[in-house]
Amino acid sequence: VSLTDEEIRLIQHIWSNVNVVEITAKALERVFYVYPWTTRLFTSFNHNFKASDKQVHDHAVNVSNAISAAIGDLHDINKNFSALSTKHQKKLGVDTSNFMLLGQAFLVELAALEKDKFTPQYHKAALKLFEVVTEALSCQYH
Repeated sequence: VSLTDEEIRLIQHIWSNVNVVEITAKALERVFYVYPWTTRLFTSFNHNFKASDKQVHDHAVNVSNAISAAIGDLHDINKNFSALSTKHQKKLGVDTSNFMLLGQAFLVELAALEKDKFTPQYHKAALKLFEVVTEALSCQYH
């Protein structure tokens, strides 16, 4: 998956106009409830998977920081996510399909938040962003 310059500009615009930690926490909450098997790696959360819970919020900060860094340098995302990919594969054993589940949850949250602004172009760019992020996070799995 590759992004056009216009899609990159749109993604950067989208990301700069939302509360990234809040939307990430909501996306995580959605993933945890819709796909409960994704919680297996978060036993320390003590079954508290709401966006407002401290541990979800703290993880949302980490995830949103990583995505923000990626958005800042989308041309070298595989290099930027190499260590995260290794951590998710070797240390945590995360199934790569979970990355796209989170991406889909982000799309739902963005659509709910942005409503009329969530145009087909916006949707396509955001979808491609999460496909690129998923690919980058999966790069050390192969």
